[in-house]
Amino acid sequence: MIWAFAVVAVAVLYLAARYKRFQSWVEPVLTITVAIGLASAALIWLTDSRSVTPEPVVPRNAVAPEEITLSDMKFAVGQPVTSYRVTGVITNNSTATLQSLRLSITLENCPGGVCTQVGTDAGLVVVRVLPGESQPFTTFAVFTGSDLLQITDPKWTWVVSDVRALPRSIPAQ
Repeated sequence: MIWAFAVVAVAVLYLAARYKRFQSWVEPVLTITVAIGLASAALIWLTDSRSVTPEPVVPRNAVAPEEITLSDMKFAVGQPVTSYRVTGVITNNSTATLQSLRLSITLENCPGGVCTQVGTDAGLVVVRVLPGESQPFTTFAVFTGSDLLQITDPKWTWVVSDVRALPRSIPAQ
């Protein structure tokens, strides 16, 4: 579109240089051409900046976090001592095949029943679990600064979020 305004501007300059009678028209014609070009550019910029963001589409085979059950959770100190190996079993109680989930883990030290939060970490667990089935999983959680504390009575809490299903269900074999 800019090229059209450039062509008009070049044509006006050519005519002004070629014909003396056209020189009095140069300034108003170029001013109007530039004004139309700037107005067009502003209009295009405004319409592009107001583009509509589509609402997220929830897939038909979505899995809710409440449909996932974690059991047999075990936490073992790893290397370095600030990392923990987290193992357990995921049970998929939905009608779609589970692909992955985010597991947020909180570690608290509770000596004598008084709990102090040590840290929180979130890990991505990628495991394919068919509807109604269970699979073991392993992930790691890191709690920086936990090596500075002596953890005598650990208390673990976890939350499942960002559950993803496969785009299509895999038929049972």
